[in-house]
Amino acid sequence: MNQLIPPFIKPVEAVAGDTDYSSLRAAAMEMITGYSGRRWTDHNEHDPGITTLEALCYALTEQLHFSNLSVSELLQLLREKDALQTDFFQPQDILFNAPVTLLDWKKFLVDQDTVSNAWLTPLTNGNVPPLFLKNNVYNYTAGKSINIRGIYNALLQWAPDKNLGELNGNILSIPRTLNLPNGTQKTYWADLIFSFTWDSTDVEAIAFRSILAITNITLTTGLVPDVAAPGVYFATLKIDLGGPSVTVNVILRINTEMATGLERANVETEFGNYLKDKIAGPVPVYNKIINQAWTLSLNIRKLLLAHRNLAEDFFQLSAVKIIEIGLQCDLELTPGIEIEPVLAEIFYVVDKFISPVILFETPDPQNLADSFEGPELLHGYLSDRQLLQSPSCCLFLSDILHIMLEGKQQVRNPNIIAIFNLSLQSYINNKIAGNSEENCLRLLEDISWRPRLNIFKSAITVRQRGVMKSFSISDVFNRFNVLKNTPAALPAALPPADTGADAVQIPLIPAYYPVQYELPDCYQLSLQEKTAVNTQMRGYLFFFEQLLANMQSQWQHSMQLLSVANVGTETRFPVNLRQALPFYDSYLKAGYDTALLTDNKENQLRRSLMLDHLLARLGEDFRYYGSWNNLTGAALNTAKYNFLISLPALATARLQAFDYSKVSWNSTNTATVQQKLVHLLHLPDNLSKRRWKNPNSPAGPFSITGGGPFGFTVNNGNPLQVVNSPNNNYAFRYEAEDAATAVIQWGGNIGNYQIQEKAGAYSYVLLNDEQQLIAVSNNVLFVSPAAALAAATALAAYLAAQWLPLEGMHLVEMLLLRPQVYVTGGLQDELLTIPQVNGAIAEGFNEDMYSSQVMAVLPGAGPRFGDPGYQEVAAAVIRKELPAWLQVRVVWLNIFKMFEFEEAYQSWVSTVSNPAATEVNIQSAKKGMVRIVNSIHDMLRLRGEY
Repeated sequence: MNQLIPPFIKPVEAVAGDTDYSSLRAAAMEMITGYSGRRWTDHNEHDPGITTLEALCYALTEQLHFSNLSVSELLQLLREKDALQTDFFQPQDILFNAPVTLLDWKKFLVDQDTVSNAWLTPLTNGNVPPLFLKNNVYNYTAGKSINIRGIYNALLQWAPDKNLGELNGNILSIPRTLNLPNGTQKTYWADLIFSFTWDSTDVEAIAFRSILAITNITLTTGLVPDVAAPGVYFATLKIDLGGPSVTVNVILRINTEMATGLERANVETEFGNYLKDKIAGPVPVYNKIINQAWTLSLNIRKLLLAHRNLAEDFFQLSAVKIIEIGLQCDLELTPGIEIEPVLAEIFYVVDKFISPVILFETPDPQNLADSFEGPELLHGYLSDRQLLQSPSCCLFLSDILHIMLEGKQQVRNPNIIAIFNLSLQSYINNKIAGNSEENCLRLLEDISWRPRLNIFKSAITVRQRGVMKSFSISDVFNRFNVLKNTPAALPAALPPADTGADAVQIPLIPAYYPVQYELPDCYQLSLQEKTAVNTQMRGYLFFFEQLLANMQSQWQHSMQLLSVANVGTETRFPVNLRQALPFYDSYLKAGYDTALLTDNKENQLRRSLMLDHLLARLGEDFRYYGSWNNLTGAALNTAKYNFLISLPALATARLQAFDYSKVSWNSTNTATVQQKLVHLLHLPDNLSKRRWKNPNSPAGPFSITGGGPFGFTVNNGNPLQVVNSPNNNYAFRYEAEDAATAVIQWGGNIGNYQIQEKAGAYSYVLLNDEQQLIAVSNNVLFVSPAAALAAATALAAYLAAQWLPLEGMHLVEMLLLRPQVYVTGGLQDELLTIPQVNGAIAEGFNEDMYSSQVMAVLPGAGPRFGDPGYQEVAAAVIRKELPAWLQVRVVWLNIFKMFEFEEAYQSWVSTVSNPAATEVNIQSAKKGMVRIVNSIHDMLRLRGEY
């Protein structure tokens, strides 16, 4: 099994100087001199032999030139329009491009249209529920804390919705316009805080995830002023839903200044009435926002699970929390200019600075390889540098001043004369959380709190020539939104890749051009009719024409040889001169066409080498799998080719696990590595399905006898075809099950039976390949060897027809069997058992049975899977293909244990993928899986495998 020779095809290195005209002619002249001696003394150009020699040297020089080109140069020369797209895998088709690292996942999520930013963090603050280890046994209460790895939380910041606007946070900015006693109108802006976001688990939050059929809204408490914060009010809303009701607490902050008590009372009444509006008020608007955000979170969760890697899972999706920033300053502007556009631009650039947007970039043309790092993105390229920039926990006033003065054009705005008294304030839930001090406003260091500018919590005083000027904050807000919603300029496109479409290419001769057409007319070779001269000359040149034509055909078919779309078997591509040069028809015997063909065995061998080369170029080695899987010739090449063309689907997401939220039983929803192993182990399919039926009597013919020691009986209903274990002395039940499984391994072949005679009566026994006794006929004595043989033949036919092993495998990720918290009272998961030897953790195991643990389960029966040698090789292949950071345990189960396992596994994966499954169903199915895994570990211990 040791790989001694790399599977690449190495080009033969040409000896310096032997492929050009001068060297060829010199070598030929040396041979002529040596062979002819004094008989051929005229070596001048007029000599017919020398003329022919020089023509052949020229022709060979041309063919050797093309043959000695590098592969890349030759393919560049041979390609046709778009040929590279179909004959070779493109980088994005074959390179691994699925998310793996936390930064990869961030890129993957930001690439979604609905996500503005995302942060993935490992769940490191203990498990839910907490898991402990005491005396090497797991429990829920005491001992060493076990932190299961591979579980991630995702913090999501949504992109603005085109209809609803901002989906993040729990804040609504709402305007109300009132008619004042003096006959004018005034717009009042307020911020309304709800007590929950889309990820909250309160009763009211869960209710808001669906669109509510609101029949009435009651302001049960009125607007209760906050004595510590002027302009802030508390309110409780009772939302009637035509029977049931939901109670929601809100905080209202009116940001617009109110001069008199009467004005304040009118504004409070207006906002109070607006809160009760069941059609267009803030409650139905916020209901739509929560519903949309929750829907997006479900879609993102589906996306994460569909791309989940082996032994990883996503625990919780969370909403970012908003800390609002207010800007205060005095502004001196150039006289006569319009104020609102200047303020809108100021707010726009400050907002961009406070809440930067991730922008797709153009990769550096000098380092294009960087663009292939991480997952393939739909919208362009994201550099690690941009994503690794840590959010600032401090907003410096000097930075704010600088961007205010320069604006979006990043040049000094001449309309801003001066900025005075600049300060910042932060707000949480409509209350002041902090003020700028010592040139900066400190923010929370918790990444879940994201700063966002609030125009209505800002206070800018505008003066022109020292005179205070009024402006419309509503107009400023509208202009600000126009600027904010204007799409950012896309990154400059990279120059198109140089495909060489316009490059000067040497025109290729579609058919072979014979060298004899270049000889002087005196040889009459341009004539189609036969003459005495050309007949002799053509016969002399036939060997050279065949050689040169074959050389040209070989290099002209390089594209076909190396193409992933090549399904042909021919590898030499000889030229039939009877067809290419019809005047040779009369020279050639009837067997020429047959003799010209490449031997099929040679073609298959050469194609096998070529496929090995193509696979090796992609980091794969299929050479040994043919012998492991008993494949040769065309069957082996078909398997290699099928593997080759499947690699784009297998390589791009090679670490991906199955999606447990979707139906996986009897489907192709399996781990990518499992689909790859279908090729490498030559399995019948990549479905997750039953590989074994119930062997137990009465459903099946197998039964385990005794209560210790144990034996077995195989009874298909015919008393003449019943066999038993040689003696019922197996100490453990699993030993009797393994022995019964061996009956399937060897019993389907009549060649493994022997007829025995005792006292004139006959019986039959079953032997394995080492002539060890497997089973004996059931105390039935036959009158003749023929009768015993007939019974044995019938039993072999029954076993071969009804119990032909169905090969396949299952991958179990122990992380998915971890304990969880249930809402339903009284439910608690059973825990895995750590295998132990003499009270200590067994070798090959550790304190954490859940993290990075994968069990590959296969049926240990059949001509291949029952062979210990094949089991060793297959286990090595499985471990090689699974990621190195995983601890992989490959187990081969007897037919009894395999049936038990598949019963539990089918129940579990079917339950967790069923949206209608209750917590009781999920807990019960998981319990069955935990118990079968624990029992497999017990069996391995008894077998002495650890």
